[in-house]
Amino acid sequence: MSMESKDLIDVGGTWTTPHGTERLTLVDPRSGEEFAEVVLADETDIDTAVAAARRAFDSGPAWPLADRLATLRRLADLIEERTELFAETMSAEMGAPAAFARMVHVGGSLGTLRTTIALAEAYPFREPLGPSTIVSEPVGVVGAITPWNFPLHQALTKIGSAVAAGCPVVLKPAENTPLTAYLLAEAAIDAGFPTGWLSVLAGRGPVAGAALAAHPDIDMVSFTGSTGVGKAIAGAAAANLTRYSLELGGKSPAVILDDLDDAGFANAVRSGLGFCLFNSGQTCAAWTRLVVPEARYDDTVALVREIAADYVPGENLGPLVSALQWDRVSAHLQRAVEDGAEVVYGDPHVARPERGFHLAPVIFGRVTPQMRLGQDEVFGPVLAIQTHTGDDDAVAIANSTAYGLSGAVFAADEERAIAVADRIRSGVVHINGLNTNQSAPFGGFKSSGIGREYGRWGIEEFLEVKSIQPPARG
Repeated sequence: MSMESKDLIDVGGTWTTPHGTERLTLVDPRSGEEFAEVVLADETDIDTAVAAARRAFDSGPAWPLADRLATLRRLADLIEERTELFAETMSAEMGAPAAFARMVHVGGSLGTLRTTIALAEAYPFREPLGPSTIVSEPVGVVGAITPWNFPLHQALTKIGSAVAAGCPVVLKPAENTPLTAYLLAEAAIDAGFPTGWLSVLAGRGPVAGAALAAHPDIDMVSFTGSTGVGKAIAGAAAANLTRYSLELGGKSPAVILDDLDDAGFANAVRSGLGFCLFNSGQTCAAWTRLVVPEARYDDTVALVREIAADYVPGENLGPLVSALQWDRVSAHLQRAVEDGAEVVYGDPHVARPERGFHLAPVIFGRVTPQMRLGQDEVFGPVLAIQTHTGDDDAVAIANSTAYGLSGAVFAADEERAIAVADRIRSGVVHINGLNTNQSAPFGGFKSSGIGREYGRWGIEEFLEVKSIQPPARG
């Protein structure tokens, strides 16, 4: 779909005039200027798309696994061929710098999809268990609701795993980033998705998203977004006993232990701050708390001041996604000051720029677990420095929030680091840096969600398990 074509939605592989009439103007967060307009789907459009998916799943023979995976491979190849178009679109919609959009938003998304395809090819969908046969079969029609911060990655993660499992998908992308989703829909049509197997409908969360989560013909809802919205989706799905998977917020710690030399400590601080500022801090898994030995607090402050200066808004640090998001982050900064956090870098009182929604890093020190900045997800380029007095104290601070999505432990003694990681209540813990295995599961403990994405665990979210018992004898 070209940038000029914004008045259609993709229903089951056909571009269709929506029933909905509300128009949404898109704003480029780099400049604050309007650049496109889309028509939003409503509840009737959701009904139509779900019905198309239901027909695709219920009628005729199943789409064979080999054909599904071949089509997903073609989808990956087409997206790769269109890397520049996807990157340019995401830069315009959510502000990612061009190089970051190409490498992370497109390249990382393709890596996840291709890993899923390879794992599905070897997955034991039917296997013996003694005299019984265990069959893993698709859960049914999937409603996927994705966020604006990783618009291609989260859509491909859900679509790849669901289709590999044998499930048609109705995708409702975030209203901030519909054009990326429509480019994905066009690529899926060109890749040869059968009728009904993928619909893409831009719409508001309280309208289209709510209708999708509560729809009685949806068998599974997969949502990535805020914890508050996730709770609402879980409630809507539960009314129909619809399965759901929720990947929600985080307030993740990067714990630095006391056995690192100066070079190792500096590397740990650089890594921690770097992932905090990844995607302009708009990352649910970001390490937004740096938990350091009390004796090295002053060293930490000196290091973060030096490192943060390398992040320049409008160059290697993209803007926040919208004026609303800028104002939300600014409110968090004011609350941190009110609670007595020490400002060690940046200006928490800076006014919103006249052009775009850029924000330089802001770093607070002496943040306690009782402060709101020690608890609340900010979703911006904001770091909280906390101090510990030993491993037990570090673990207590790491576990002191309602979240449990990600984290890291840095130490010279790797066995010690792993022992601390074992005690952190989080779905993912990295050791001595960010090293992502796309075959490993991703998801959260506590208020960070329910379920897992990536690898075989991501595929299994979209499967039901059936046991076929042997024939009775005698």
